[in-house]
Amino acid sequence: MNFSCRIAAVAGLSCATGFASAAAAAEADKSESRGFGWYVGTGIGPGFGAKYKLNGQSITFDDRLQGATDKTSLVAVNVVNAGIALSSNLLVGFSGSLVAQGGKLAGNDAHLQINNYLAALTWFPAEKGFFLRGGAGLSNIFIDTGVSSDRVNGFGILVGAGYALQIARGHNITFTVDYSRQSYSGSSTKPDNSEFGAAYLGYMYRR
Repeated sequence: MNFSCRIAAVAGLSCATGFASAAAAAEADKSESRGFGWYVGTGIGPGFGAKYKLNGQSITFDDRLQGATDKTSLVAVNVVNAGIALSSNLLVGFSGSLVAQGGKLAGNDAHLQINNYLAALTWFPAEKGFFLRGGAGLSNIFIDTGVSSDRVNGFGILVGAGYALQIARGHNITFTVDYSRQSYSGSSTKPDNSEFGAAYLGYMYRR
């Protein structure tokens, strides 16, 4: 009888230890998921609607490069998105992006480019998949006509949405559409504001 009791006690203790270990592991997983992580990503794709306002006149990149030879497509690059994960839903960090187009005007190289250097938030309502993002920070526009060039600094904002398709643990293919607008201290020779949209195919790693 005493031997049977000892076996039962050992079995009960083993089960209790097993359940405790499992619970501790589950709690550790939860704690890890609640802790800070990090992310990094990039992307490239077509730009659209790139334009700036000068002396009250709205000028598209295509308008400014009208008559140019060897004109390139309007290309947008999400150079880098990187930062920390405050939770499984919310990422905060830096977003650097640009849109550019070039060609030759009267035989001279011409180039137009808008750059964003923004602090950004990315929110995943369901922790993965669909996301929304927004940002604000520094921006500038570079206008080189081949004869003269000018760079104007200002303030920019961004809104966007996308989808992160997980292909392996932490690795995601992303599809993102963004719109950004920039404001400058304009003058008779410098833009007052600018804007552009972009559709990116990219990559993101989340840890």
